[in-house]
Amino acid sequence: MARKHVISRHGKVILLEEVTEEGSLELARRFYREIGGADFFDRLCPAFYRLVVADPLLGPLFTARSAEEHARRLKGHFERMYGRPDLTEGWNPRFLAAHLDAVISNQHRRRWLDLFRAAGEEIGAPEPRFSDFMSTMTNGSGAVTAASRGAAIARGLRLDREGNVIGRRTARPAEGDADSDDEED
Repeated sequence: MARKHVISRHGKVILLEEVTEEGSLELARRFYREIGGADFFDRLCPAFYRLVVADPLLGPLFTARSAEEHARRLKGHFERMYGRPDLTEGWNPRFLAAHLDAVISNQHRRRWLDLFRAAGEEIGAPEPRFSDFMSTMTNGSGAVTAASRGAAIARGLRLDREGNVIGRRTARPAEGDADSDDEED
């Protein structure tokens, strides 16, 4: 089934194209080839996790497995997403669940993206494809950040607007209280 995909700038249409599932899959395959395929992810993921485990902000979030194990798992995720391709891989429940025990703040997310960029520079990632990849990582990291915060709230944590833990809810607020889910803004 084709759908219209419109890209506009300043209220004017600059591109109108028909997007089909096969067309989307072909774009993913082309991206995978042009960025360097499996070899690219073989180099990127270990470079990234070497930076992560050494980072004082992110390192503590990644202690459950070795950097090599994290790199292997992330490479597999990217292989499924772009190499097969399976465009639903970004919403894989196991992938999202892996991020639900941590509380990912805006500061964590920005650092994660900065280290991904640094890893790409370290391995000489090809442009403009690496910039395309980083755009996808920016969008995807927003979804993962939101999922981690939703899980934290469900565990009773209170977060500030930056996603930092500011306390623990001691009891479910009564209906009509300021923290009530029913409160209108």
